[in-house]
Amino acid sequence: MLIIGVTGSIGTGKTTVAKMLRRLGATVVDADDTAHRAMEPGNPAWKKIVARFGRKVLRHDGYIDRQALGAEVFSDKEKLRKLCAILHPEVYKRMRAVVGRTRRADSSAVVVLDVPLLLETGGQKYIDKLIVVSAPREVQIGRACRKFGLKRAQIVKRIRMQMPLSRKVKAADFVVDNGGSIVSTEKQVRAIWKKLAGA
Repeated sequence: MLIIGVTGSIGTGKTTVAKMLRRLGATVVDADDTAHRAMEPGNPAWKKIVARFGRKVLRHDGYIDRQALGAEVFSDKEKLRKLCAILHPEVYKRMRAVVGRTRRADSSAVVVLDVPLLLETGGQKYIDKLIVVSAPREVQIGRACRKFGLKRAQIVKRIRMQMPLSRKVKAADFVVDNGGSIVSTEKQVRAIWKKLAGA
């Protein structure tokens, strides 16, 4: 089995690249989806988040209001660190369980872990190869503003809270430049897949 980590920075297009790898045959495990499930009411992570940040981060139905929680933690690096300390161990535990089930079903499978903060949270110890998705800063900001409905200043603040993209690129086994056309990105992803999976 081969485990590939896919990461980048906000707005670089990690999910786009992960979807391309899925179409090529990889099993993709999405950290954001996994985090959503981990934060469902009653789960250990939900209890710890509510205990730490208060009921102000809950919606009326008891689910965590991700926008309210994001506004809270992306204004304070220490709060973000505390949220990561609560959430990421649970996310990685769930992701490792999926990897284990996949390995038992097909020992030759290729699994992609799509994790935005993979390097920030020490997730590289769970992978064999690292793909970093990059894009020019202005492209990042524009995409993220459209995706999250936030203002430029808010996106810039979130970018600054993450590890610099240049450092992630230096740590990568492969870099996908996602600043151009989708055709160009797909061509790069196919070339990486051929090297990694022997396709």
